[in-house]
Amino acid sequence: MTLLRMAASYRRSADLIRLRIIALKEAARTAAPAERSKLEQRIRDLNVLYRETRETALVLERYYDRRYHGHGRRAV
Repeated sequence: MTLLRMAASYRRSADLIRLRIIALKEAARTAAPAERSKLEQRIRDLNVLYRETRETALVLERYYDRRYHGHGRRAV
């Protein structure tokens, strides 16, 4: 598997995570307070996963580009 294919796979995964976040936000609007708290925690966890998945896709896409340095996080 090439890095670009891996990046595409990460992008698809990020899209699915984003859809799940949207669904959980909708469910949280009508949930009871105790359930809403659990849903909001899950949304926060998924937001972290979503951001990291997108960042990984970006690094994989630009792995061989010497000009790219990952927004200061990773020197490639």
